[in-house]
Parts: sequence; C-alpha cells; structure tokens
Amino acid sequence: MHSTPFKNKLMFYNFLNAFKTPIKNNIFIVILLFFFFSEVKAHGDLLVRISEKTIQISKNPKNPTLYFERGYLYQQHNEYKKAIKDYIKSERLGLDNKLLYFRKTEVYYKANKLNKALKEVKLCLKYDSLDIKTYKLKAKILFKLKKYYEAVIAYKYVIENTVDLRPEDYINYSDFILAIDNKNYKIAVATLDLGIKKSGKNAIALQLKKLEYLKKSNQNKKAISLYNTIIKSNKRREFLYYEKAKYLLEIGDNENSNIALQQAKLAITELKLKYKNTVAVKKLQTNINGLEIKLGL
Repeated sequence: MHSTPFKNKLMFYNFLNAFKTPIKNNIFIVILLFFFFSEVKAHGDLLVRISEKTIQISKNPKNPTLYFERGYLYQQHNEYKKAIKDYIKSERLGLDNKLLYFRKTEVYYKANKLNKALKEVKLCLKYDSLDIKTYKLKAKILFKLKKYYEAVIAYKYVIENTVDLRPEDYINYSDFILAIDNKNYKIAVATLDLGIKKSGKNAIALQLKKLEYLKKSNQNKKAISLYNTIIKSNKRREFLYYEKAKYLLEIGDNENSNIALQQAKLAITELKLKYKNTVAVKKLQTNINGLEIKLGL
C-alpha cells in the first residue's frame, strides 16, 4: 500500500467526506485542502531529495557524508530502518562524530529499540559530556526503560544547566520524580512551582499539571485555590468553571459545585455569538445540563 501524506486515517476520511458538502457551505474543506497540499509538498520534497542523494551516492559510493545525509532524510521521512542502515554505512566508511551518534540515538529511540539507543547516547556523551540535548534524550530513554533513578539524575542535569527551560522540562522532571515514588507529590509540585515562578504568564500548562497533582493527592483546598487562580487569569472561563464544578461535586461539595456551575452558565451568556455556536460550547452546555441533573437541580 502506498503511503499517504495524511498523518492519520481520520484526516483522510474527513478530507473525502468534505466534498459531499458544497464548498460555499463548508469552510472545513478549505482548511483540509491547505493541510493536504502542505503535507503533499513536504512528503514530495523529501522523496525528491532522497532520490537526488541516491544518485550522488551512486556516483560516489565511498563518501560517508552522503550516506549520513541520506540517513537523515530517511529519518525525517520516518523510515527508520533505512535511516539506521545509512548511518551505519557512513560509520563504517569512516564518519565519526557526535551528531552521527546523536541521530542514531534518536532513530533507535523513535523505533523503540531502547537498549541500542542507550548504547548510542553513551557514545554521544563521550564526545561531549556536557551536552544538554543529549542528557535530555538519555533521560527519556532511561525513563522508557523504567530506570527511573537514572532518568531523574540525567534530567536533573538538564534542569540545573538549561538557561531557558520550557514548561515541558519541568513537567517531565516531575513525572520522573513520581515514577520513582508515586506518593512524592511534595517534590513534584515544588518542581512545577519553580517552573511557574520562572514562566510567569506562560505558566498555564504547569498550573494545570500542578492542579492534576493536587487533585490526585487529595489536597482539595489547594486544588480549589488553584482553580480560582487559573480562572482569574483567563478570559475564557466557562470551561474552567465547569471543570471546577465537576471537581467540587466529586469531593462532595454540592453547594459550591452549583455556584461554579452557575458561573459557567453566566460565562457562556457573555460570549460573543460566534463562540456560543461552536461545537465545543454546545457540548459544554450539554455537560452542564448533565451535571445539574446529578446535583438534583
């Protein structure tokens, strides 16, 4: 079966079904066409570049750099077996550098050949024992291998030596901590708090992760307080009020659950008409009605 530029079958079927509706009534088809041709272009460009590189190799079959370059093209095209084959060929022809081992590590990791990935990442660190990207990849490999203590040590290095950490770095590190001890929410939350402090206005992902931890560890008062903080800092509040109402019902606080539910309904009435008519908001209204029934309203 030929590969398609679609990332999944659902996108492909949606693309086909879109033609059942006249284009003037279906803006979705325009969006799909845009993504379709973007995917086709990227897909086609890689195949052309692979073909060109293959021609170069046929003219100069002893050039290790050409195999390395084609290997990376295969890697981008998610053809991991071919990528590894080319990387190994380039190595046998004499190429020997950190980037080669790093890319081999990436491919083995993506292909879920974790022990081979771990072997390669150690070679990367022989070339540069301080490289943060390599440590981050090593931590992910170790985590998948369920070597949690070693993963935490590797990721601790990333946290301590990265100047501009991203929210996902703090989230990953907190997940690693809980993998070692699934009750150690104190340290996991403290890690997220550090990220929230440094991220400022861009802390929503960290706040939501912290909220998840607080709820799982039954820190109800802190969870409710964080709900209030997140709601206050966001303009679109209807979904957050609903989630808060649902949580309050779960912990048996029906009175405040009802209050949060009414706040969600009020927030919806204050939306512009174009937002009120979205599928997401209509589904939210249905969910609110269902929660009201549970509350006996």
